[in-house]
Amino acid sequence: MSATDIISRVSGYDPDGGDGARRMFERDKEVLRSIGVPLVVESVAGEPCYRVDEDHYVLPPLRLQAEDVAVLELAASAWRDGTLPQPARRALTKLLAVAPARTGQEVVPDLSIDLAGQDVPTVLLTAIEERRRVSFDYLSARTGTVRHRIVEPYRLRLSEGAWYLDARDTRVAPPPAAGSSGASGSSGSSDDGRRVFRLARLRGEVSVVSEPGAFTPDPEPGTDPEAHAAAVLALAPGRAHALRRRGQEPAAQPRRRAPEGWDVVAVAYEDLMVMAGGLAALADAVVVLEPEALREAVLDHLRGAAALGKEQ
Repeated sequence: MSATDIISRVSGYDPDGGDGARRMFERDKEVLRSIGVPLVVESVAGEPCYRVDEDHYVLPPLRLQAEDVAVLELAASAWRDGTLPQPARRALTKLLAVAPARTGQEVVPDLSIDLAGQDVPTVLLTAIEERRRVSFDYLSARTGTVRHRIVEPYRLRLSEGAWYLDARDTRVAPPPAAGSSGASGSSGSSDDGRRVFRLARLRGEVSVVSEPGAFTPDPEPGTDPEAHAAAVLALAPGRAHALRRRGQEPAAQPRRRAPEGWDVVAVAYEDLMVMAGGLAALADAVVVLEPEALREAVLDHLRGAAALGKEQ
């Protein structure tokens, strides 16, 4: 159909709208393209005509139940403020277009969750995609101090309910190339600056400080010493079942002995404070045997809770 045919025959357009109808048509073309509906433009008798190429738009038959669609919508609702990536928005639009209608008991109540919330700045998502360096102030979990960082952001990960950024701290000099020798005798340090930053510890705004393509994406995860650490725990008989499911045999015998009759397991974790809070909530069902930093963090939680109890 030509633009004239569309404006005169498609519901919603005003055939007498003149330039306003034409602007509306141009806007609608962009909307269709933005949600993944391709428009094919062909010349018919010297006039451009438009059609939707169904071979590149319509999905093959899908066996989606109402519950399946609800799960997809729920996943999409986890992203707020328009940060759902464009390919995902297009896919969701197509899935909803071919999903069966929900009636009666199949109607699913509106649900929403927020995995990203305000923890994932849009500027950071864009910087990862475009390989731009960014800067931010970061609160260290170990020292409690805030330092300014300039990093190469590689990827975002969701772990134990928190968002983490794998990145390289540009203030740490990269290791010398293979075969090169340091000017004053290298110590052989393997620290290449790769770090894992918890987004909840970012302070202030994230700022872009480079042009696109400023670095090469890193295929390996970050190497923060806290990431993928292992806690050696003693579990009371018949308790802490969630930790038992995650637990494995410790690689070595811990120096601190477990209470008599308790089970000893090793449990991996990424964030010391998140892990400490979870263990403290289990009260006397668990005892931290290693590492000492995690044990002290749990004790700090428990001391704080005890102090609040005395005040009440």
